[in-house]
Amino acid sequence: MHTTIKIKPDIIIVDDHTIFRQGLKAIINFEEIGTIIGEASNGEEFITQLTSLKPDLVLMDIDMPQMDGFEATEKALEIMPELKIIAFTVFSEAEYYKRMVDIGAKGFILKSSGFNELEKAIEIVMNGKDYFDGNLNELNKEYTASILMNTKVESETDSPGSKEKMLFFPWIVNKNSSIKT
Repeated sequence: MHTTIKIKPDIIIVDDHTIFRQGLKAIINFEEIGTIIGEASNGEEFITQLTSLKPDLVLMDIDMPQMDGFEATEKALEIMPELKIIAFTVFSEAEYYKRMVDIGAKGFILKSSGFNELEKAIEIVMNGKDYFDGNLNELNKEYTASILMNTKVESETDSPGSKEKMLFFPWIVNKNSSIKT
């Protein structure tokens, strides 16, 4: 089922993996859910492009060299407060989620999610609402509870070894994918 996005955004993809950016760009263009107007391999590159490209939406990785997604998101929102940023990451730990939400990200989805999840996130964020991957329900509950109780959210998987990188585009092999063949 193909969802129609009411607003087709101009998008910048910020991720340090070239093949991931290229694959994501190809899929977004093919599905016609947005127009990729720029790419950056780190936060510094992204910030230098921001004012000249004027995107509607940014798909932001968190773990990048030179300037990570946290700092890039913070700087971008200082420059363009109306900018919509979706964290698109492999990190599912509560600390990453909480920090991106606190900085001002409008969405947070995992790279292990299918393309339908990304498409849904873009549509919802572009229509002025926040979107957080359904796989993050437990983190959202923890985060909300931590705000109410004014406590620090901690993850059981804070060790560096728990942060796995996706090496494939999961929506390509996802049987529920909306990719046309």
